[in-house]
Amino acid sequence: MSEWMRTTLGALCAAGGGSIQTGPFGSQLHAEEYSAAGVPVVMPQDIGENTITTVQIARVPPTVAARLERHRLATGDIVFSRRGDVTRRALVREDSAEWLCGTGCLRVRPGSAVDSQFLSYLLGTADARDWLLGNAVGTNMLNLNTTILGRLPLNVPPRPEQQAIAEVLGALDDKIAANTAFATTVDSYLAALLDEMATGVTATTLRSIADVNARSVKPVADGILRYVDIASVATGSFEYPDVTAWSDAPGRARRGLAMGDTMWSTVRPNRRSHALNLENDALLVASTGLAVLSPREVGFAYLYEASRRPEFTAYLENVAEGSAYPAVRADRFLEAPVPDLPADHIRAFEAQAAPLRELVASHARENRTLAATRDALLPQLMSGKLRVRDAETLASAVI
Repeated sequence: MSEWMRTTLGALCAAGGGSIQTGPFGSQLHAEEYSAAGVPVVMPQDIGENTITTVQIARVPPTVAARLERHRLATGDIVFSRRGDVTRRALVREDSAEWLCGTGCLRVRPGSAVDSQFLSYLLGTADARDWLLGNAVGTNMLNLNTTILGRLPLNVPPRPEQQAIAEVLGALDDKIAANTAFATTVDSYLAALLDEMATGVTATTLRSIADVNARSVKPVADGILRYVDIASVATGSFEYPDVTAWSDAPGRARRGLAMGDTMWSTVRPNRRSHALNLENDALLVASTGLAVLSPREVGFAYLYEASRRPEFTAYLENVAEGSAYPAVRADRFLEAPVPDLPADHIRAFEAQAAPLRELVASHARENRTLAATRDALLPQLMSGKLRVRDAETLASAVI
């Protein structure tokens, strides 16, 4: 650690000609200017674990983007959420360069004095997160600004060591990204396959192929569970939960969740929060805020794909009740439209889709191992307690 330099994020950026800048305020970018197509605008909800997610990303026409040129993102920039969860950050990679830093975000342009990928990992350490949470302002919602973020203290090693650390952690993230990209490809392929098979076919209802909330679960004294809440379900995936005691579980932990079930959030269906469970784990229990669809007479892959179709989502949005917090009653799911395909066509689809879905699930399990390895190595490398050579050996064992 003798060669490591103690500095701040602001000083580090300034030393290399970089900067920290706030995204456009609401007066600069109005709600009516967003469009279905155009230049993506990165908002706090689009920031994952050092990645930018695009499932629900907003866009603006090129003419609006040109007006907001000073908020363009470049490869190597780091986008921070400046409100809410102020620890969220994402490295801008080549595929998201030229997008816009959106309202509610801060753009860190590292400059030439530091390796940007290394810096993105350094900003994700527990020390950095704790400092941000402790120094952000606001009572109901935490907020950051350029001054606060610029004061963030950092320990930075020499450039060669920065790059070596980034390469080790980056190799793990690259594998995670490749697995995630495969899942996206499978989604697109199977959606197109079912579209082709369903062309000219009339619709039936979900109740003809599935049950909804077929199993209820009661708390088990001194027992344990893995609780899947609404927040852990994204579009097409869910965060595999840790084990917790039933005594600590919320009252909404009541839905039985079996291997092959599909979960759909009953609130804000326009967000399309849904996921397929292919974990053979009896401890899994879902929130009552999730509708659990269990296949009947069809395979899990066909049910999942049928529930991902635009017609299905449009129906849920149409029957949702409430304006501020639109929600769909569980029984309304039974009337959702699905293609009325002949049984042999459904079996043909399942024969292609099921192995692909199982492979996606296998990759998701691998990603959990890769992420856990990365997160374990991160503090050790950033503190100088673990040599890069030793970290490379540990990383290579899981890649």
